[in-house]
Amino acid sequence: MKFGAHAFIWEQEWNAISGRRVIAEAARIGLNMVEIPLLHPESLDGPETKAVLEEHGIYGAYSLGLPRNSTLPDNPEDAEAFLRMAIDTIESAEGDVLTGVLYGTLGELPGRSPTEEDYAIISEVLKSVAQYARQKGIKLGIEPVNRYETFLINTAQQAVELLDRIDENNMFVHLDTYHMNIEEESFKKAILTAGDRMGYIHLSESHRGTPGMGTVDWDGVFSGLKEVNFSGALIMESFVDLNPDIARATCMWRKIVTDPEAMIRDGVAFLSNKAREYGLQ
Repeated sequence: MKFGAHAFIWEQEWNAISGRRVIAEAARIGLNMVEIPLLHPESLDGPETKAVLEEHGIYGAYSLGLPRNSTLPDNPEDAEAFLRMAIDTIESAEGDVLTGVLYGTLGELPGRSPTEEDYAIISEVLKSVAQYARQKGIKLGIEPVNRYETFLINTAQQAVELLDRIDENNMFVHLDTYHMNIEEESFKKAILTAGDRMGYIHLSESHRGTPGMGTVDWDGVFSGLKEVNFSGALIMESFVDLNPDIARATCMWRKIVTDPEAMIRDGVAFLSNKAREYGLQ
């Protein structure tokens, strides 16, 4: 099983210099995976990223949300073009996972409920993108996020329903304990709802700080993962150095973590112990 962390724990931008530092730090603390934010896919040097990952023995997954000028359901052609560009970038790095809010833009809230037409447009675009990604050997994840960040997909059940509509076998559900803490009846129930379609999880505390120091029911999380025989990626996501665009979308205005080194050390230790306790590592 892959156990890793999001790059925003260390850096707010991904480039040649910051990326090398993130990968080296992940290797230093014993992780085997890094989640790389593709906020600007055109700026990522795929071969260079691949080389640094291989140098440190680290696996890289990629994530994004749609930019405002290419959001769904409003701009389907631009959204599809953006996602295809991201897939091409990942292929150049020989990556095989793109996940996140592929269906919308964080912080875009039109003040209405989603419609059948909204989901029809999203499904059509993502079906085409999934077929394109399959040709490149890339899988796509759908991450539900909370109601304050999107009006489209907030729960595990909605993510499963969207995958049913798209009906492509290279797509999976990506859950996030921060969002689950807001939207789900229980952590374990949400994981069981996703079941064997779940391929990825963000392990994030209720306040985005050090795992184990908030209100997330970690025993519910890990017992659920055990019950569905989860074998996907476990990713610690705690925001220390946040990109300004993401800060606006997620309303992160204050520093949650005052000692990043302690957060990384203690958070990784806590999550590793929980994974071992439930036989996931």
